[in-house]
Amino acid sequence: MKTKVVHRTASVPEDTRDKLLRAAIQVFSEHGYERATVREISRVAGTNLALVKYHFGDKLELFREVVRYASDADAKMAVLTQALKENADPSEALRQIIHGTLQRLTARREQTGLQLRLMLKEIANPSNAWIVEIESALRPTYDQFRMVVGRVLGLPMDDTKTRLCTHSIMGQIAHYVHARPILSRLWPAMQMSPAQVEMIADHIADFSLAYLQAERDVTSARSAKKVQKKSPRKRT
Repeated sequence: MKTKVVHRTASVPEDTRDKLLRAAIQVFSEHGYERATVREISRVAGTNLALVKYHFGDKLELFREVVRYASDADAKMAVLTQALKENADPSEALRQIIHGTLQRLTARREQTGLQLRLMLKEIANPSNAWIVEIESALRPTYDQFRMVVGRVLGLPMDDTKTRLCTHSIMGQIAHYVHARPILSRLWPAMQMSPAQVEMIADHIADFSLAYLQAERDVTSARSAKKVQKKSPRKRT
């Protein structure tokens, strides 16, 4: 039996793919990967069922794109790459990464809410498809981020301290993104305007770098002491 091929035509709207992605995030966050159906996603998107196959092939490929779309993995990697390219100083690179990531995430308010719902659903009951895609979509960014933090600390990227510090910075950024509806009630003046986002990014960078640089000095001092102990004493 031959597979029916759907050809692109001028009548297909330019935003159909985004409509399907947004609908897919909603449906996957409500039902999980296993129970979600392509038919329901098409209904929520208000599109023809055949357009899912046209744009994505099948449900698994659609889910993979949803993970990339929801996590904004490609854009985050672009922020990291650009910061490393423009800054020889890892501290300045880290500051630029924090600014770029926070600005990018707070600008995607609608997607961020859906992203959080999807993540909470999959964290509670992870599907195999989610685990595979988190590994392929997010690990490259995570590894690059650890590398930058490790350079500031003067430690390997796989060091436990490097990982803990990386997670702390990630947690600060995520707090202002995911807790935004609560923060606007606890702190009504905080509406995440561009100027406020800039202020928050500076605070996260200053706060984090103060610890990282102090910890680097402690590590350097410890290393110097070890070298001194190993060096043979001169006889008088």
